[in-house]
Amino acid sequence: MQQQISLYIELKEGEKVDLETAARAALAFDAVLKEIAFSIDPFSAIRVELESGTEGSLSLNSIIKSVSGRFTQTQLTSIVGGVMFWFAQETASWTYSAILDEVNTQPEIHQSLTKEEVEAVAKEIAKILDSKVAEKQVGKVYQELQRDDAVKGVGVAVERDKKPRYIVPRSEFQQRGRIITGSESTGSRTETTVQTLTLVSPVLIKGKRKWKFRQQKFEFGAPILDEAFLDRLLSGREPIPMSDGIAMKVKLTVKEEKKDGVWQIVDRSIDEVIEVIQPPKQYDILGSPSE
Repeated sequence: MQQQISLYIELKEGEKVDLETAARAALAFDAVLKEIAFSIDPFSAIRVELESGTEGSLSLNSIIKSVSGRFTQTQLTSIVGGVMFWFAQETASWTYSAILDEVNTQPEIHQSLTKEEVEAVAKEIAKILDSKVAEKQVGKVYQELQRDDAVKGVGVAVERDKKPRYIVPRSEFQQRGRIITGSESTGSRTETTVQTLTLVSPVLIKGKRKWKFRQQKFEFGAPILDEAFLDRLLSGREPIPMSDGIAMKVKLTVKEEKKDGVWQIVDRSIDEVIEVIQPPKQYDILGSPSE
């Protein structure tokens, strides 16, 4: 048994996605598929094979294959359907009846399934969404795509090189890319998002001392845990000029604890520096604009 599925990355006109971004997003998408497959049958396994990609707006065309042979066509359709609804509009608002109606209006999803099998697929998709299966892995896809400014939207289709019915716009990537761990019962939680921060002051020595950043009008300190970035910076291979307005696109983790019934931030850290964004104009620290 096998099933076609494509991750469709909508790009700005005339631009192409960065290879590393596409690769990271593809790996995160692979994790989404396997997490949903595991929730349907933990004793089976699937293999996701990349067939091809198309230029313009990139379509990563893939085939899902049942390794063990246990997955039925209905189950493979449920996996694909679950993924498609994770990349649809207002994911949290879908009910079973709405899902059933949507599946019935898209013949490319249910294909030759019987009425009873379509209903079974809709129930499985509803269970996947209600239980938030693969939510963390889906958030990772959005985080990876947010790295590249050329990406303006993403969706999932089951037909090669076809634009999906729903495209999630870039404006929703940050919210959908939130990865939260912890729970109300433990009184602690962490949230990881991709953010663009303004650099106030760096730390040019090894260690976990806190750099200072500004986010809008608020300043805070956070250590940079990205060893590869620190190695490049301290060796001079990635110098940061002495100028105002330097921005850094980073993967920021915020830790919170519940105190007196209110969530309070207790720690921040930079897990990865994605990009250093130079200010529009740069002047030598010893010179002046007129010079």
